[in-house]
Amino acid sequence: MTPTRTVRGPLAILIVAALSACPIPQTLPEYPASGTITPPRIQSDRVTPLNTIIEVDAACPVAPVFTLSARLVDENTYEKVEARWFVDYLPGRSTETPIPPIQIIEGPADGLTIERKLDDFLFKPYGFHSAEFRAAGGLHVVELVVSNNFAPEPDPPAPNPRPWRTPLKTATQTFETQVYRWVFHYVPTGSGALCGYP
Repeated sequence: MTPTRTVRGPLAILIVAALSACPIPQTLPEYPASGTITPPRIQSDRVTPLNTIIEVDAACPVAPVFTLSARLVDENTYEKVEARWFVDYLPGRSTETPIPPIQIIEGPADGLTIERKLDDFLFKPYGFHSAEFRAAGGLHVVELVVSNNFAPEPDPPAPNPRPWRTPLKTATQTFETQVYRWVFHYVPTGSGALCGYP
């Protein structure tokens, strides 16, 4: 039986050098050391409803529900992305219609797919204001805000002027957000307004 030989000397150095030339891929996002970091992009042709101004019947027989959905494109397939929903520029306005929690969208399992689907948001406009507000032609602004790095809350040293919406900014790196908005406008019954979507 031949004894096992230990690799030594120049051969060991060559093996180490060869391995160091082929780094093992890591499932971690890579950002430039400085400059602006590109956020994930909301696909404007893949959101629903496609109409950004939606007329809502002010007196639907049943409280309407609108299903809002969107898809993102992110070239960095290793990073996590955050999606946040707002109604009338606030993270929450009603106990009857709570705003969804922050959604974390992981990178694709295959490390290649650049498109990501967000969870749907079921928006119930009647849960935010009274019948009088609707009859007067009030409106709501629903926003989807996405980023690959939001600033922590609260934002020291002063209160954040845009709560839960501000991207992180450091001495060397600046992250950004992408925003998509729908405006829901109450109109009188019989004017072709909707009582839900789809």
